[in-house]
Amino acid sequence: MYDPRLIGTWRSDKRKTLVEIATRRDLSSVKKKKLADLFGKLKLRYTRTRCYSRFETYKSVSKYEVVAKDDYGVVIVGVTPEVGKQIWHIHFERNRYWIYLGSSGIREFFRRVPGK
Repeated sequence: MYDPRLIGTWRSDKRKTLVEIATRRDLSSVKKKKLADLFGKLKLRYTRTRCYSRFETYKSVSKYEVVAKDDYGVVIVGVTPEVGKQIWHIHFERNRYWIYLGSSGIREFFRRVPGK
């Protein structure tokens, strides 16, 4: 199974993610500033079976499988060299999607890169 909404290139949406983080009362302003330096740098390209990622100079390729989908999103299971097997729930919104970052409750947004 695959989901055509996922196929293509996506980039971390720093602006949208930082708007989300700004509303968090459980994070200090120092922590928010440190987090701000991380977002907007991750680029992901999905094919039917693989995800190619780039964060600054680091690149990786991982296999994934769509295990569930509905009108709002997909659930994928992937294997990364660093962590091993993981589950991601991807929520779609127009030309964006978002995921939760671990147990932090922080949502990271990604926007589709046009023409890719």
